Amino acid sequence: MPGTIRLEIITPTRTLFSGDVQMFRGPGALGSFQVFPGHYPLLTTLEIGEIDVRLPDGTERAIATSGGFVEVLRSGITVLAETAEFAEEIDRSRAEEAVRRARAELEQKRAADRVEAELALMRALNRLRVAQRAHV
Repeated sequence: MPGTIRLEIITPTRTLFSGDVQMFRGPGALGSFQVFPGHYPLLTTLEIGEIDVRLPDGTERAIATSGGFVEVLRSGITVLAETAEFAEEIDRSRAEEAVRRARAELEQKRAADRVEAELALMRALNRLRVAQRAHV
């Protein structure tokens, strides 16, 4: 199909998405990046953040991710994500509780233990931000 590229988003527990898209945008180590059909091959890390995809009908879907890898080939895009969930799948009350727990834990940690707590907070805040896209 002209104007689209095949995308697969795979987590350790499921294939979240498999289909054609007009555009893929993801959070890379050096910032957000976009992929359109015809993009040159690329291999990069995926950071905590939001993946956006534009479907062939023009609608956009938001996906929260906690990191992984993205491979872009002429034949398609493969995302291997630690976690990934569509905005409308996110349980906002659970995400808010995770933010509260992470903040409380961060206050109690010594400097050496803060990195893991900070990452937990970043993941929880990201899920809440992406979940808001489902209600816009």
